[in-house]
Amino acid sequence: MSNKYCRILIFFFCFSAYSQNKTNLNLINRVSEDSLKKYEYTLASELFGGRKTHTNKGLLTSEYISDKFRSNGLKAPFGQSYAQIISNIPKLLHTTQAINDEKISNSLNNVSEHNFAAQNIIGILRGRNAGETHLVITAHHDHMGRSEDGILYGADDNGSGISALIEVSRILCEAAKQGIRPKRTIVFVSTDAEEKKLVGSEYYVNNPVLPISKTYCNVNFDMIGRIDSTHLVSKNLNNYIYCIYKDTTNQVLNDSYLNNLNDKSTQLMLDERYENEAVSTVPYSLITRSDHYPFMKKGIPSIWFFSGFHDDYHQTTDTADKICYPELKRRVQFVLTLIWNLANK
Repeated sequence: MSNKYCRILIFFFCFSAYSQNKTNLNLINRVSEDSLKKYEYTLASELFGGRKTHTNKGLLTSEYISDKFRSNGLKAPFGQSYAQIISNIPKLLHTTQAINDEKISNSLNNVSEHNFAAQNIIGILRGRNAGETHLVITAHHDHMGRSEDGILYGADDNGSGISALIEVSRILCEAAKQGIRPKRTIVFVSTDAEEKKLVGSEYYVNNPVLPISKTYCNVNFDMIGRIDSTHLVSKNLNNYIYCIYKDTTNQVLNDSYLNNLNDKSTQLMLDERYENEAVSTVPYSLITRSDHYPFMKKGIPSIWFFSGFHDDYHQTTDTADKICYPELKRRVQFVLTLIWNLANK
């Protein structure tokens, strides 16, 4: 190869890298702390009542996320509907009981029992290359409902993950409307019944809207809005996120790739405390406890973003005022960097 062609290739790759970095910076600067806070205070409000599967509160949650996907500009995969009805779990509540609990909107009056089925909410952002592999981005929207002590608001678990899902979809849809569209298609899946042993994500991987064999990677958000006890000891440690991932090919996800992206963007501390979980064979270990796991079992490279446990986990005190919004914003900026890069890799 002549020196002339070598110089042309070097210029091409340098220009491509520069363009990619510039686009990424443009995208992450669009992440809005105010938007994240608005989503959180809605999802973890009294009106949504703990977002329990099979209740009118669960249905209201599904409607809210569907409306956000529609207004953001995601394509509905089921005609005009974003809802994937999950047909393999029994209903735990009679419809009349759910309706009489609280008439929260006209849409919940005189509904059929079918309306209270568990449902994943799915939206699609089409990529430039329709035949390419695609990404699936997940976060669960259900929570625990109520306890004897009151509403289990679920602000961190998993209002934080759903807020991230909505915000990332908003930004990428806005960019697509401006001609900045990813190469790969991105499927956004807000899963239901995660608290019932990952029912929603298990259902999706067996009933995907695009072939599961062409899933390039799964990125999952679950509990990304707080500071855990390990990092509370110093404000200098707040700028972190746990990345728990598994990729048997080592081609899609690896430490070098993640650290390189992080260094060029948000410069979070990518904490490796739970790294060994990715190879754990112990039943009910941490790696099995969120919606990335059904994808992992299919051999799909998958990563779970997580900010750790805290005393408010599954308690009535997991409220929106306790979310660490500056840290949540930085974490969303990093996952957006990763998603954009994976979608164009």
